[in-house]
Amino acid sequence: MGFTRRQLLTGLKPGPILPGSAAAQGRPWRARVTAACLARRGIECRLCGETCSVGALRFRPRAGGPTQPHVDTGRCTGCGDCLPACPVAALIPEAT
Repeated sequence: MGFTRRQLLTGLKPGPILPGSAAAQGRPWRARVTAACLARRGIECRLCGETCSVGALRFRPRAGGPTQPHVDTGRCTGCGDCLPACPVAALIPEAT
């Protein structure tokens, strides 16, 4: 089988793997935080960070508002555990 269950359900298909890329190192996907994120709307939420077992979701302070999530691409394994944790589906998988 040339695809994962997540790819089948989301319709996302992997592209070509370039030597030296994160995908070539076993990480074909990484999470990306979209504008739908609650923190970007002024609501404190860290559910995605709590589910990340490798600590790839970091939170940066913001003056006058909640901390902002940031994906540490060096740590993100592309496992997808953070995706279902987001109550507004603001995290999406992105091909590396």
